[in-house]
Amino acid sequence: MSCIQQMDELVKEYLLFRGFTSTVRALDTEVKSEKDKAFRPDKIVEQFVHYITLYDLHGLKDYWNHFDQSVFERLDQNFMPAIKKMENSLLRMYLINACVNGKPEKIHEFFEKLGYELQHQLEWKDWFALPFIKNPEENPTYMVYFTRQWQDTMLISLHNLLAISFQCLPQPKLTTYHEEAARVTRLQAENDQLKSKLARSNVCDSRESGSANILSSDTLPPGLDLIDEFYLIPVDTSPADSHSRSFRSFIRGFGTNSTGLVRPGVKKIYVKIFLR
Repeated sequence: MSCIQQMDELVKEYLLFRGFTSTVRALDTEVKSEKDKAFRPDKIVEQFVHYITLYDLHGLKDYWNHFDQSVFERLDQNFMPAIKKMENSLLRMYLINACVNGKPEKIHEFFEKLGYELQHQLEWKDWFALPFIKNPEENPTYMVYFTRQWQDTMLISLHNLLAISFQCLPQPKLTTYHEEAARVTRLQAENDQLKSKLARSNVCDSRESGSANILSSDTLPPGLDLIDEFYLIPVDTSPADSHSRSFRSFIRGFGTNSTGLVRPGVKKIYVKIFLR
């Protein structure tokens, strides 16, 4: 019921859009005088206390009857004892407030108007003696009702009873639509968060894959081969091979100058060498 005020604004916006100005004025008038207070338990409790402090017994009873008929009757029968106890507590708070503030006439008025209704209830048997007892705050029967703790506990219990009762009421389709729209918005936000998390996870996986393949030959530019870092280390050669290569080099360079030409005055000599 927390969205009732927002729903009221949406309804008025629609009525103004349609040009139903007289309907909007009528709605505003009824909203200001409504008893349900937009189903806000705190405001309803304040209204009950207002009737008690003003000694408005008729207003107190009428306000309770409104919720008894429009809200409490829809509840399960298991709630009935608690509801009846709460009604009695409100009436007793009215009497205690009159006693504390020295209003004996209000106490007599109370029993004159409600005496016939309450005389058959066992819970009120001892309370009919209240107008004739001096210092009732010291009497064991009424002492607890004069304490601040009892009064605060009673008002909190009334608040909780109203809150639970409103939750049990069937919701109109307009408020259901609002809740459904809020649920869709919440799911969309969760979906966006999951998408963002998945994107970050994919980026991390790509970086790890690139680091693992950095030494692969597939990542080298075309035409560039890996070079053995140990190619400068000479290989093991035997003395015979070294001697043979040196002798061949001597034969190739025999009779030629540094440019590879035959020296003047030197005839070519063909030497046939048999190497082992």
